[in-house]
Amino acid sequence: MRLAFIVIGLILLLAGGLWWRHQHPAHPAPVNAPSYETDMTEALLRKVLTELPPPVPPVCFLAFGDGRTSPSREFIARFTGSQPVVRSCGAAASPPIGRYFDAYTGREGLIVHIVSFKEIISGTSDYLVRFSNLPDGHDRFTYRIAHTGGEWLVKPRQPA
Repeated sequence: MRLAFIVIGLILLLAGGLWWRHQHPAHPAPVNAPSYETDMTEALLRKVLTELPPPVPPVCFLAFGDGRTSPSREFIARFTGSQPVVRSCGAAASPPIGRYFDAYTGREGLIVHIVSFKEIISGTSDYLVRFSNLPDGHDRFTYRIAHTGGEWLVKPRQPA
């Protein structure tokens, strides 16, 4: 009888663990990168690049969504010639020291992580952006972007 209780307990424990794992995956699912790769996102990133405090890193790595999905080569190509250089987050190497380096050149950079965006009204969206060079709890900001007069206007960031 005791053995039956132990076996049933182990089965319930295993089932509970599997349910928990299914509800809380270790790595968030990748997002649909093309939904992020818009003129609005380009305008946001161009604004972010001009706001980086000194010392400005030589390279910024771009990521989308909770799972840090890499942008397409075509989207990264929009930033050819920009300063700092924009690369995909897939080009970043991160040793266990909490910093990011360009896997090809070894230059230190930071990750600009566009976590999510939400349309407020037609032509106006809020973007949640995380910066890897800032301490936890102070690393997320909301940017409001609106299409006005034929161009994208990025309003000053607000702590998230």
